[in-house]
Amino acid sequence: MKTVTATPCFHINQQFNIGQHNWDKPENLALGQLSMDKLFRTVALEPNSKMTPLVYDQSNFNIDEMVFDDPLMPNRLLFGEQLLNRRVFNDALLVMHKGNVVHESYRNGMIATDRHVIHSCTKSLCAMLIAIAIDAGLLDPDERLVRYLPEFEQHQAWQVVTLQHVLDMQAGIKYSEDYRDPNADYWSYARATGYYPPKAGETAIGAKAWAVNNLHTQNHQPGTCFVYNSCLANILGMVLERVYQKDLAQVFETHLYQQVGAEACAYFNTDPLGFPIAEGQLNLRLRDFARIAALMINHGKNSEGKQIVPARFIDNLVLSETAYQQAYQASVPDKVFKDGLYKNQFWVFNPTKKQFTMLGIHGQFAWFDLQRELMIVGMGSYPTQDGDLMMNALNTLWQGIAQHLDPF
Repeated sequence: MKTVTATPCFHINQQFNIGQHNWDKPENLALGQLSMDKLFRTVALEPNSKMTPLVYDQSNFNIDEMVFDDPLMPNRLLFGEQLLNRRVFNDALLVMHKGNVVHESYRNGMIATDRHVIHSCTKSLCAMLIAIAIDAGLLDPDERLVRYLPEFEQHQAWQVVTLQHVLDMQAGIKYSEDYRDPNADYWSYARATGYYPPKAGETAIGAKAWAVNNLHTQNHQPGTCFVYNSCLANILGMVLERVYQKDLAQVFETHLYQQVGAEACAYFNTDPLGFPIAEGQLNLRLRDFARIAALMINHGKNSEGKQIVPARFIDNLVLSETAYQQAYQASVPDKVFKDGLYKNQFWVFNPTKKQFTMLGIHGQFAWFDLQRELMIVGMGSYPTQDGDLMMNALNTLWQGIAQHLDPF
């Protein structure tokens, strides 16, 4: 682990005044998401000395010429090239089927050596580390969170919240992450953490202090209602630091990144106090993202057959559980994935078909179909953070590729 950027430069393009204040405007995303190490204080996760090459299928299929239903215009068709560029706004795509890479492509200016921020897919990687710590006997998912982080014990709202509640975003803590609402809690958190410059009178106090100071009111009984809350992933990061007695970046580097045969350093952006932003600020090359994500399709094993993530963590993800599905729809019903659920920082949109995904704003994903032994990894610059249309477009891509490769 080494420091890449100690002091952010705040500008990544002087000519067009692109910097910390506007990196995520739609017209700036293609540059902004490849430049987070210049906007944040950043540390590098160093790979192991042995790089593991990906295995490529020489009969790479041509996604550009595939035909898909148009998610925007019903009853019309469009080619894969149009779906990727004009509906998904994809920057990079990798498809792995039965252990072989059958497609890899880059667009929108991105090249293979670029590191792209994966946003909330980082949450899923953090949960994989929690699973590793549970398997090692360092954590108990049914234990109260305050046992691991006593600084939250001052708030009554946290007294019965378990580690599993935090993993499932069912902590019952009042919080809003509606990106369309300028008064949502998320924006205060984002400025405190360094995503954007603080407003007058604000101080960038960092992710840890913001969580302790602001997440203190209960509005749901823990375990009954899914409420998306990015800050809970940072709390998981705090737990990992506490039980390993190491910086979170070191935990990521040692227990995950150095276990997959990565080809290059990953960049982890930190808040102004040096805490890695576990909810969304890991930056990876596409191939290295695929190497980590492939653990989920390989039953937790790396390419050398070593068990990294416990297999039962993956098996438990795709169980159809009524309580989880009810909690998922309890607050803001999902119109696109009505049978979905959220568990262990993963989105399980189709548990009966054993399909689930890591998911990040602006179209980042690692999607899995365990029955087909299929993984699709993508990085994108979708103009808005999220939305039903984006999810319809992504699902059109995922299901189309799945049917093309393995039409059972």
